[in-house]
Amino acid sequence: MPGLRILGLLFLISFPARAQTSAPSTHPSWLRLLHYQSTLLGHWQSSIRSSEFFLSPDGEKNPEHEWEALLRAAETSNASAVACRFPARVLLYERFLQKSWPASLCPDYVEWKERLEFHSISLVYSTAYAGNPASILGHNILKFNRFDPADADDPESGLPLLDYGLGFLARNDPTDGGVSYVLNGLFGGYPGFFTLQPYYELVNTYAYAENRDLWEVELSMAPTERELFLAHVWELIHQASAPYYFTHVNCSTMLLEVLEAVRPDWNFRERIQGLVLPQAVMQTVAAVVGHGHESFWPSQKRIFQKHWQHLKKEQQEKFLDWRAQAHTVAALDDPLLLDTMLHQLNLRKAGYEADEQKALRAQEDQILLARARLPGSTLALPDRSQAGNNPLAAHGLHKLSVLGGREEQGALFSMRLRWGLHDLLDAPQGFNPYYHINFFDLSLWQRSDEKAPDYRLNIVELMSLQPFERVDPAGSWAVICGVHCEEEGPRPHCQGAYGIAGELMANRSLFYFLPGTNLTITSFTAEIRAGWYHAWTDHWRQLIELVPKKTLERDSRLRWDWSWEQRVSLNRSWQVEWRLAREERLQTLLGLGQFF
Repeated sequence: MPGLRILGLLFLISFPARAQTSAPSTHPSWLRLLHYQSTLLGHWQSSIRSSEFFLSPDGEKNPEHEWEALLRAAETSNASAVACRFPARVLLYERFLQKSWPASLCPDYVEWKERLEFHSISLVYSTAYAGNPASILGHNILKFNRFDPADADDPESGLPLLDYGLGFLARNDPTDGGVSYVLNGLFGGYPGFFTLQPYYELVNTYAYAENRDLWEVELSMAPTERELFLAHVWELIHQASAPYYFTHVNCSTMLLEVLEAVRPDWNFRERIQGLVLPQAVMQTVAAVVGHGHESFWPSQKRIFQKHWQHLKKEQQEKFLDWRAQAHTVAALDDPLLLDTMLHQLNLRKAGYEADEQKALRAQEDQILLARARLPGSTLALPDRSQAGNNPLAAHGLHKLSVLGGREEQGALFSMRLRWGLHDLLDAPQGFNPYYHINFFDLSLWQRSDEKAPDYRLNIVELMSLQPFERVDPAGSWAVICGVHCEEEGPRPHCQGAYGIAGELMANRSLFYFLPGTNLTITSFTAEIRAGWYHAWTDHWRQLIELVPKKTLERDSRLRWDWSWEQRVSLNRSWQVEWRLAREERLQTLLGLGQFF
């Protein structure tokens, strides 16, 4: 009996310690801080794959062992080094166990933290950039808002260029070709890493060099949350890496996990399943957290275009003559013209390395000297109301359309399921003008006189329509690759076209002329896509397209396909769709499309 009492007493004494050591390892804060995700088999797996990020040899898959390794580290002479490597885990240790870590934080971290103190976080969306496949759908950054614009006593208040930005990027091999780059990006062949940069460097890259607008949504954090956030960022930028996937472990998902480490109850990853796009992330975060101040940073191209559009015809001729001949500007006394020249030089400098900009900088010096003698700013920067590509106003990522109608041979039923993202006739709010990018776009047609439906699956469909202007001569192009059904069975196809587009009304009306080819296993076809897009109102749009085509075979005839489509948006989720077209047969369809 005395022995049983002693064993029972020892059990009661040890039970609180057991609870203290095991419970934190399953706490949401601990799981989120280590970026653990539940696998299909119910096991834990961290998104972070670098061994340096963990104390336990199997910490990547075992949150309990990682917690126990932290407890053991607190009892060794290595406690100071662990505090320097993992200050966020030290914070959770102190909060869970209600006692101080046995060693102080290292001076390097303390100095770094004081330099980065902030009052709020902004989630930044950088609009699409066609020059990089990884950024063709946009990009996300987390910005540390260090200066409160409401604090009038702070002389540096309201200067976002002095903030810092956190991003997650892929470290790719610059020698990789296009196919290798895409395959590695799709299947995790590149390591991803966290990077912390001054915000002016990010603005210079995205807004100036790549001409992408920046949208910001502010998120509030309590002081204790800001402390944990900075400690976690320290751990990430020094020791964390993960395989980078364009589709689901990308610049957006990893930043969502960083936010969840501070507020596990946000559960962003569970709300966005499958493909994760930067634009959808902005909408999800704003819907879950709510948001404070919204900011907009226009691209250098948008700034230049606003100045160019305000020039009179005589001023435009002077500008074009200056650009062609590089005449001296010392005698010019036109502030608006000089400002337009400066913005043009900024655009051109973005395409050169610093040591290649000498001639452009010499012109810039001349313009600045002439401009300094004249009055102040002539035009305000473009504001958010003039942009139209606010990601919070965009429709849903996926779309289902159901239409019915008639064909020459009888009734016709059509269904279209598009996994993403946006075509020319969709509601333009939240996108750049004439933006067109679809992927995994499945269309089915069921005819009353046939048993099996015809189908077309476009794996990717890109169309870049850049209005041609004398001041900014740019070509337009289209690429479509996928599988379509023929009488002989499914056939892969790939189409490419390059040509010209011209704008009839700014952001509302455009025509295009794109000669190209369509290649399948059994045929090679030359074709021309000629179209006219027009937005009658903000909710009503139409597209008329004519496609003459000829298969490069003996005795083949020229075929004329055409279509006339109209769509009317009822709200952000629903739109009425009408189509009259002749491809192989004349068909008329009417129905509804829903975004989700």
